Amino acid sequence: MVNEKKYSIFELRMARSLTQKQVADDLGVSLNTYRHWEKNISDVGISKACALAKYYDVGIGQLLFCTKT
Repeated sequence: MVNEKKYSIFELRMARSLTQKQVADDLGVSLNTYRHWEKNISDVGISKACALAKYYDVGIGQLLFCTKT
C-alpha cells in the first residue's frame, strides 16, 4: 500500500467524463462544496472522503484534493 498511485478527484472525475454537478448531486453536496474540494479550498470530512473513495472505486489513501497529480 505504500506505493499506491494517488489520484486527484479532478483526474478521477475527468476519466469518467462526469461534471462537477453530477458528482455533487450523486454525493448529496452542493456544487460549490464539490468545487472547493477539487481545488483544495475547503476540507473534506471523513465521511465524505470515504464516500468519494467509494464513488470513484479507489482507496481513501489514494485521493488527492487538488487539480494536479
